Amino acid sequence: MKQKNSENKKNNQLSQKSVWTFPKNTLEDAIKIPKAIEEQNAGNPMKADILSKAVGFKQPQDWRFTDLLKSANQYGLVEGSGATATVSMTQIGSDVIAPGSPSDRQLALYNAFLKVVDFREVADFYKAKKLPEDEFFENTLVRQFHIPRERVSTFIEIFTKNLDFLKAFNANISKEPVIDGGIIPNNTETIASVHKDNNEGKGRTFLDTCFVMMPFGNWSDLYYKELFCKAIKDAGMEPLRGDELFSTGTVIEQIWEQIQKSKILLADLTGKNANVFYELGLAHAAKKPVVFLSANLDDVPFDLRHLRVIIYDIKDPFWGEKLKENLTNHLKNAKNDPKKSVPQPFRDEVK
Repeated sequence: MKQKNSENKKNNQLSQKSVWTFPKNTLEDAIKIPKAIEEQNAGNPMKADILSKAVGFKQPQDWRFTDLLKSANQYGLVEGSGATATVSMTQIGSDVIAPGSPSDRQLALYNAFLKVVDFREVADFYKAKKLPEDEFFENTLVRQFHIPRERVSTFIEIFTKNLDFLKAFNANISKEPVIDGGIIPNNTETIASVHKDNNEGKGRTFLDTCFVMMPFGNWSDLYYKELFCKAIKDAGMEPLRGDELFSTGTVIEQIWEQIQKSKILLADLTGKNANVFYELGLAHAAKKPVVFLSANLDDVPFDLRHLRVIIYDIKDPFWGEKLKENLTNHLKNAKNDPKKSVPQPFRDEVK
């Protein structure tokens, strides 16, 4: 009997090795799937081949798209997986993308995280404790939770990034997340406290967008990824750049639509890029608040220098951290008082 139980356990473990029991993408990335459904098809179900293009992939068979779609399913954001599937948004996905209140989104984000059994069990195991050093954490994941050794590093990366993302929303809400009709006790407190750096502070509530107007390529791409995106997220918004737009219509139509949708816009005027100044003109025509930055004051038009402009000097050894901090502060101020980031004669017309 013992031998049979041992064989069954071994077979179960071998079976698990062939199936990924946790998402290969972060919750933040997986949200792109229901977001595309909401924006491109008013929340109605979409065929995978159309949905793949909406999130930036040419073919639904692209492994990056199929992984992303599967992750969205594992988080409970959508239903329907595979290159030929019809994908529909779930209630959790709807509450993340178009919630009735900030607390609805907060609860939905936690529910999405807890939908993944591996994440839920690990979070509940550590509770209010800090996560251990990587080596000990890895060993626990393998022995206690049967995460295959070759997948442990991916698990840790996705798990900790999800905790950072959830912490940014500061979802310390009174309700307990409901998973599959049951109550998971104390998990709102558990997840909020499970992290190596448990910083406190008011988090974001809505997925407001900050559209970034800047040149593409070379150092600009690195600045966007490593500095601008992080600063925008710290300010409580989602970063988006022109080369990340994949909706229908011409490029200028997509740019115009996103400018109108965005809460705040960020314009890097370095180098006096023609496309940036064209998009800036559209932003002012739309009466949208814009925060400016430049590595050279001479690149900032004289009649815009009275607005919020951040000048950064890459010769300063600490310029990156200084810029990120200044960007976050300026973006927060622009959200709180948008009129000051809109030039006359448009300012008086801003609601």
